[in-house]
This record gives sequence, structure tokens and C-alpha cells, in this order.
Amino acid sequence: MGISNDDKFKVAQWRDQHLPLAFKAIPAENFHITLVFLGLIDNSQQTDITQSINQQRDSIRTLLAPVLEAHKTLSIGLSEIGYFKAAKVLHVMPSVCPEWLIRLNATIVASCHESAIAIENRAYQPHLSLYRKAKFDASETLSTRQKTTTVQNICINSFSLYHSYSTDLGVVYQAVKTWKIN
Repeated sequence: MGISNDDKFKVAQWRDQHLPLAFKAIPAENFHITLVFLGLIDNSQQTDITQSINQQRDSIRTLLAPVLEAHKTLSIGLSEIGYFKAAKVLHVMPSVCPEWLIRLNATIVASCHESAIAIENRAYQPHLSLYRKAKFDASETLSTRQKTTTVQNICINSFSLYHSYSTDLGVVYQAVKTWKIN
């Protein structure tokens, strides 16, 4: 999900100040909240998922309208540090996932099924990745680091279908299609 450049800068600045670790820091320009991880998909599936989401635009607008009317923006408070051990990724996440985000995730998951895209069947955990190749004793380090974590409120302004590319300088994300929220 798209995050403003100001919010990306704010999170990167917080990470560098309060969570400086000797792991591979993810560049701020790559910060995003994954709505659904698709993995490898072919061109036909990419076209199908794009069309399916386009067809869902009105229902997505209806889903998000009450939140936008009440708050003018969609925001998420990132307040917990998390660690994906298998992927070796340190991230921040909300302590409670907003209902609108759970419902948006379910809508996109349904579009994936319609597009014959196999995705992992697991509970949705929104997160913003901070470090890759993080190797440490997660429980000890996380409880210590959690004490210095403050809520990072970020505004969501869009969601996109991304291609990720591995380069010598690290992973680069390129938006294939973006849907504006407001």
C-alpha cells in the first residue's frame, strides 16, 4: 500500500535514531505495507488480477467511504516490532489491524482466487519491513527494542501491484498498476 514520501522519511528517521542495527536497512523509497503477497505470477495472471481489481473499484470505494468520511484519510499506527524468522526481516506493525484494512485484504484475496493466483492461506499481518538479513535472537532483542518504540502513524494513499527485482544494490520495487484511495 502506498505511503507518502513524508511518512517514509519519518519512519526511516525513527528507525535510524531508535533502531540502528547492523543489518541491511531497507531504503525508505521501498517502504510499503503489503496488502497481499502474490509471489511469481505470469503476464496472464497479472492482467487478470488487474482487471478483477478494476471491477471491484466501486465496492472498494464503498468499503472505504465511511472511514474516509470520518477521518479524511486512511491511516495505520505502527507500534510493534516484529520479526519474520524464516525471511530474516525485521518490521514494524500495528498492535491492532484496522477493520477497513482486513476487509480490503479480503477483497484483494478474493480477486486473487478469481484470477487463479495461489496465495498462502495465513492470517493477514500488515507490516512495514525495516531490515533484511536480520539474524538474531528475536525474543530477547525484540522485547528490549520494543520499549523504545513509539507509534508511527502513516497515511495510506493508494495500493499497487508491484514487480520486485533483485539488483546488485538490493531489491527494487516497481509499481505495475496503482489504484488511488481518495
